[in-house]
Amino acid sequence: MSLPHDTADPMTLLRDPSILIVGAGPVGLCAGIALLKDGHRVAIVDSGAHGAGWASGGMLAPLYEMAADPTCPDPYLEFALKSAELWHVLARTCAVDLQSPSLFLARTQEEVAALLSLQRRANRLGLDLTSVCVPAGLTAQAAFQAPTERSLAPRAALKSLMNQFQSLGGELLVGQAYAIGPHRLGLLDGRTLEAETIVLAHGFSATSFGQSIPALRALSPVKGQMARVAHPELASPIVRAGRIYMLSRGGGLVIGATSDPLAAPVLSVDVDPVLALLAEAKALLPSLATAPTVEAWAGVRPDTPDHLPLVGASGVDGIYLATGTYRNGWLLAPAIGAYLSELISGKTLDQALMNLFAPERFSS
Repeated sequence: MSLPHDTADPMTLLRDPSILIVGAGPVGLCAGIALLKDGHRVAIVDSGAHGAGWASGGMLAPLYEMAADPTCPDPYLEFALKSAELWHVLARTCAVDLQSPSLFLARTQEEVAALLSLQRRANRLGLDLTSVCVPAGLTAQAAFQAPTERSLAPRAALKSLMNQFQSLGGELLVGQAYAIGPHRLGLLDGRTLEAETIVLAHGFSATSFGQSIPALRALSPVKGQMARVAHPELASPIVRAGRIYMLSRGGGLVIGATSDPLAAPVLSVDVDPVLALLAEAKALLPSLATAPTVEAWAGVRPDTPDHLPLVGASGVDGIYLATGTYRNGWLLAPAIGAYLSELISGKTLDQALMNLFAPERFSS
């Protein structure tokens, strides 16, 4: 819903703070932290609903998610690798625990060939991907260890990032974004907020503003589901094979993740996809046959037709986008935050990245 620029509202906040971010997920929080460090006044408005960042596995995996795809543009891969490095500093600052290394398993000869190809690309990038023995208890033809592929616990990390954001002077406003216009954001409770700059970083929910911001119509939902099982932790904290990952976390295993672009974008758990996920995981780790499932949940990833994010000016005065991160919201969050802060501050940015991320590529 659009918000007329001349809307009168006695509850309007007049350009203080200077930047208003919608969404307290990983991208919104990292953007807020970066902008605060660059001297801006920042507030985040968030509805409190669990988003894709909360529901995800917290994977920081540029090799497995991007380098393994030969169509991934080099500037995008370099951006992802830079973001992975930024996590080292951010994790220390915010007391976020990063798990590593990752173990990549190949279950078929086709997957062996794919991992050997990935190993060659990793070596060209100066990254370590080493062939190792398949650990006891796992069923696979080959295994490779990647010390630079990491993960984090999303629910704890969101709290840590919020603590850092507020300790730097950021303000959290609880409310649901409902209407938007140049420099203005309307909330469902009737409040209207004003700021010099508004950043929409609330994932697929940003599509509610598609009527006002055409680029947001390019977003599509990809539902993902995960489960937690009571099982002894594995020797490697991260095990990946095909779409499956198993994370040793909280004294058990987190297993993810389904990916269904045809499912309705709702957070209810669908039994059949979760059962199929667990059956695939059990084939990889047979001891899961007797492991009880203790939790299952769902999230909705924001995807775009080219699987590249929407980061930049929206085409509406004073409004920027930071969404469309698909499977890599946690990985990309620090680099997107730094990129947005430089963009909003008027600094010169890499033109290749600007072209890749520009929301205007979908504005028509």
